[in-house]
Amino acid sequence: MLTNYLLQAQDIVKATAGSTIAVQGGAVLYVNGGINADNTSMINNNGIITVARPGAGSADLTDNTATTYGYGNGKFIFTGTGTQSVTSVNLFERIDVDDAGLNLLSNIVSSNWYLKAGKVNTGAFFAAARSTLANAVQADPANTNFTSSWFNGYLRRFISPAAVNNYQFPVGDATKVNMAEMDSLSADPLAGVNYVTASFGPKPGNDVGLSVSENGTPYNAVNTAGVWYLVPDAQPVSGSYELKLFFNGFPGLIDNSFAILRRPDASSNAVDWKVPVGSALPAPGNPGRTVAGRYARRKKMTTFSQFGIGMSGVALPIQLLNFTAVKKDKTVLLQWTTSSEVNSSHFELYKAGQPTALSYLDKVAAAGYSSTNRSYSYVDKDPLQGANFYQLKMVDNDNSYKLSQVVKINFDAVISLHVYPNPVTNGILFVEYSAGKINEMKLITADGKQLNCGFIQQADNRLRVNLPVVAKGSYILQLITDNGSVNAKVIVQ
Repeated sequence: MLTNYLLQAQDIVKATAGSTIAVQGGAVLYVNGGINADNTSMINNNGIITVARPGAGSADLTDNTATTYGYGNGKFIFTGTGTQSVTSVNLFERIDVDDAGLNLLSNIVSSNWYLKAGKVNTGAFFAAARSTLANAVQADPANTNFTSSWFNGYLRRFISPAAVNNYQFPVGDATKVNMAEMDSLSADPLAGVNYVTASFGPKPGNDVGLSVSENGTPYNAVNTAGVWYLVPDAQPVSGSYELKLFFNGFPGLIDNSFAILRRPDASSNAVDWKVPVGSALPAPGNPGRTVAGRYARRKKMTTFSQFGIGMSGVALPIQLLNFTAVKKDKTVLLQWTTSSEVNSSHFELYKAGQPTALSYLDKVAAAGYSSTNRSYSYVDKDPLQGANFYQLKMVDNDNSYKLSQVVKINFDAVISLHVYPNPVTNGILFVEYSAGKINEMKLITADGKQLNCGFIQQADNRLRVNLPVVAKGSYILQLITDNGSVNAKVIVQ
């Protein structure tokens, strides 16, 4: 038994069956070689045990104990100029990594991991941080952004979302770190999840069959530099989080044209890539959408899976939600809504009597930058008799642009309308009209509430209408047709 050492230097330490290596608080055991512990031996560390490899040879910790126990509240430091390995079923309080690489030959569980230099190569095993504190996985000041020491393999972190707002997962491959980070956990804490195991690796499969879009913009590739896997012990039953994926070594990214996509963990099929349901992106130009920010970010995540960084071919200046044309008296009201804008310059409107011969109509200034829905309108005071076709051109400050779909509206003669019986006594009335296909019929109350009406075509330009159950009074019956809308006053008795 070794105990009460302020400094104990050993070339190698062997704990035979039934023996105990004890290092009390404030004491240091410096092993210039390795530690080998037989089954039924114990290591009781409340101070510091340094396992050093200064040159050739090995400096490993091999604990053959079969029954799990805790090593105490001290720390183990793995240091040296070469690689080291660790095998143990027991629970560490703190592991410091400061070598050329630490190879795990079993699952290694420690309350805290402190990374200074050298990858932690987990192989088929995992490294677990048992403490739920945010700094249970911590980088030394010399290990900026975990670029000198990270987990090459599987990192498991136990989480407490209601108390801790974010967790970092410094995972990567053999050459670089590509960290994942869970943020904004406390606002809507995840329920039903005890731990998350993260890893990073090559992207399985290719992009053949990729068919996914967001806000009208298609993604045409998922970056080939790699994908992340975040695997919980169970999927959340409620709650949400924000996900950051740090793209170290990801080529071809363009500001505002990349985002996190997901698919099942085991999938290598491009068809399976999807936009996470219910999630949202930061506004264009903000961290998480720019290459300079070094990470992709997605908000309101509610599930875990395989994640990649989807890319659209061009950073579009404007995300268009809709573009419509509505007949209003003797004019046409053009309306459109954008969900986001970045570097937008203006909108150009085009018009014609046929869709193949559109010509310039007018220009409307754009917002420039916007991260919320923004509505625009324009009134064409001189519509053509008959069919009118309109198209919207969305122009960026660098003159890149995108075209909307072409919308059509007929501007024929005003529809004549005859409604009977009026007043209505049994909820049934008849409508005769002059022209146009009836698309919808509504009953509008005095306070503006719109109620859908069922109707049956009885003959050309004659309908039987079933009114919804309403109180006695005066209403507006509105017919919406291909040629516009027309109203009639009806009285319900």
